[in-house]
Amino acid sequence: VVSTQSTEAVVSTQSTGIFVKYLLVCCACFYRVVKQLLVKYLDMIASSGSAPELTAREMTVFGSYGAIKTLQTMKPTFDESYLLLTRRFEGRVKPKKEGQVFRVMQWNVLAQGLTASNARKNYCKTPPRWLEWETRRYLLLLEMLSYMPDIIILQECDRFEFFNTKLREFGYKGKFNERPFSPCVDMPDDDDGHPDGCAIFYHTERFNLVECVHRQLLNQMQHSTSTLVFALKLEFVEDNHPILIVNTHLKGGPKTEQTRYEACLDLSNFVAEHAGPQDIVVVGADLCENPSQRGYDHLITNLKDAYSFALEGKHPSFTTWRLRPTGEEKYTNDSIFYNDVRLRVLQALDVPSDSAVGEYKLPSRFCGSDHISLVCDFQRIMESD
Repeated sequence: VVSTQSTEAVVSTQSTGIFVKYLLVCCACFYRVVKQLLVKYLDMIASSGSAPELTAREMTVFGSYGAIKTLQTMKPTFDESYLLLTRRFEGRVKPKKEGQVFRVMQWNVLAQGLTASNARKNYCKTPPRWLEWETRRYLLLLEMLSYMPDIIILQECDRFEFFNTKLREFGYKGKFNERPFSPCVDMPDDDDGHPDGCAIFYHTERFNLVECVHRQLLNQMQHSTSTLVFALKLEFVEDNHPILIVNTHLKGGPKTEQTRYEACLDLSNFVAEHAGPQDIVVVGADLCENPSQRGYDHLITNLKDAYSFALEGKHPSFTTWRLRPTGEEKYTNDSIFYNDVRLRVLQALDVPSDSAVGEYKLPSRFCGSDHISLVCDFQRIMESD
C-alpha cells in the first residue's frame, strides 16, 4: 500500500510539474504575441508619419518608443548602454477633472562650442566621448522626447536647427534668439562657430503662437547688459487663453552677483510689460546662482517657484554638477517660476540620486548636459473650480 501511494504521489508531482511548465510556456507565448502586436502597432504609427498627430498625453505614452525609433540612426556607436538618469516625479496636488494640464521642461543643454573647447578646463575627468556631439545630441533628444513636455525652454542652445528639425517630427515648433556676444563664436575647436542662445519650443496641438518678443536686460543705470530675455506669447488651442513663456540665462561668476540682481529687477519689469492681468506666466531660467541670493529673492516677490511648491518648501539639491581642475561644482542654478493666475503645480521631476549621477558627474553617458532638466506639470484652474 505504501508503495502504491508513493508511486501515485510521484505521478501527481510529475503531472503538476508538467502542467506548470505548460502554463509558463503558454504565458511566454501570449506575452510574445502581445509584444509583437504592440510593436507592430507602434511601427505603423512611426512609419505612417502620424506621430505628430497624436495628442500630447498619447505622446507621453509612446514618447520613449518613438524617440528610440527616431534616434536609432543617431545612437552612439560605442559599446556602451546609453540610458537616462533614474528620476521620479514628486508632488502634492491631485489634478481636478476640469482644467488643461500642460508640462514644461527647463534645461540648460550645454553649448557644444563650450564643451569642445573647454573639455580639459571644465570637465577634467569626463571621458571625451561623452562630450562629443554625436553622443550628446542623442541623449539630449532622447530625454526631451521621453518626457514629452508641451513647452521646452532651453539655454546655451547652439544647435537650434538640429533640435528644430528633429522636434518638428513630433509636432513642435520653436523660436531661437542668439545670446549677445556669444562666446561660442570664437571658440577655435567649434568648427561651425555656432552662437548659443535661448530657444523655446511649443507643441502645436496645445498652443498657437501670437508673438515673439526679446531684448537685452538693463542694469540700474538703464544700460543694456549682455543678458538676453526672450519670450513667446502663446494661446491655448482650446480657448485662446494667453500664456507668456519667458526664457533667460544670467551671467555667471562669483563677482557678478550685483549684475544678476539688477538683471532680475529688469526681468520683473519685462514680465510686467508683456503679461496682461489674466495672462498665465511661466519663466524658465538659469540664474547662475543658488536660491539664497538676492536675484532669486526678488523674483519670488512677484512669481512663485514651481519646484519649491512641489517639494514642499525645499529646493532641488542641485541642478548642475561638474568636476573642474579647481574642484567640484554643485549648484542649484535653474528654476521654473510661474504666476498664480488660475494655475496650480501638480508635480515636478526630482533630481537623481548622487549614486545615479556617478563618479564623473555631468555630462555623462546618462545625461548629455552638465545641467539636469527640470520638468513640471501645471493645471489651469477653470472658472467652475
